[in-house]
Amino acid sequence: MSSTTLRRQGFTLVELLVVIAIIGVLIALLLPAVQQAREAARRMQCNNNLKQIGLAIHNYHDTHKSLPAGYQYDADNLVPIYGWAVAIMPFMELNNLYETLDPNHIPLRQRYTSSFTATDKQLLQTRIDAYRCPSDIAKDAHEFVFAATDYFYPGTSNYVAYGGAGTTSVTLRNNNDAHGTFYGASYLKFRDITDGTSNTFFVGERDASRVGPSSSGFTTNFGAAVWAGVASRNNAHRPYRTLTHAVYRPNYDYVAALNDESNGYNGRGVSSLHPGGVNVLLGDGSVQFVSETIEHYYTYRYMVWRNDGNVVSEY
Repeated sequence: MSSTTLRRQGFTLVELLVVIAIIGVLIALLLPAVQQAREAARRMQCNNNLKQIGLAIHNYHDTHKSLPAGYQYDADNLVPIYGWAVAIMPFMELNNLYETLDPNHIPLRQRYTSSFTATDKQLLQTRIDAYRCPSDIAKDAHEFVFAATDYFYPGTSNYVAYGGAGTTSVTLRNNNDAHGTFYGASYLKFRDITDGTSNTFFVGERDASRVGPSSSGFTTNFGAAVWAGVASRNNAHRPYRTLTHAVYRPNYDYVAALNDESNGYNGRGVSSLHPGGVNVLLGDGSVQFVSETIEHYYTYRYMVWRNDGNVVSEY
């Protein structure tokens, strides 16, 4: 009588370790590809946001026969009212928010005075997805205060309009060096952009991580931007909450380079969490990815300056 020996089937310890190692290698190879695909999708959504903004700017011009101002202000006391991002809301499918804000009758400063209500505060903290880059990690409301008194945290945006194109750190509050397209009460027309709309930067992006240490928090310590506008024009830093200047090139770390933590320079330029550069809207409505290594002194400034006569073929 013969007997049959039954052997248990299964992995040996060595085989199991080999399988685990292979799976680990595959995950390590696939994970960067998945992350890159996700970032590509986020960058494309950011691109689409800027295209929507560009279309809204063109529709605004068609309706009002001028471009929106970088920000409006009261002619008597120069207190800003609302920024360009509010002006184009009716053309961004944001009519309800625009009508509730009622910018033609209720100045922005009245929304945050000592009499402002919880409704006013909530209104100015509204999250607007069309003004947010999906790659950015900013909170819906800023962590910097909007004004020196009666302050609150305003709603975040990731898009800033180009106001100046100089070579030095000048202020935009008095429209000094306002060679860009958007600044206080600018209201330019397309015909004023003599370099051509396809050769002029209109709007760039700014991410929240660009905030740096500051000696005066409410005036300088901010990243990203604010869609509502500027609280007042009596401070050199505040226009940069909705505008930018070509002197601050993409993704440049001014705090490290200048060893200066007090002036908030990192929060003034364009920046993004997209690897290598930023998305920028041009005047013709197209969107280009601009490298952070763009030549700064000439090329970048020429693309912001609307009427300097220097047409850039590539950048």
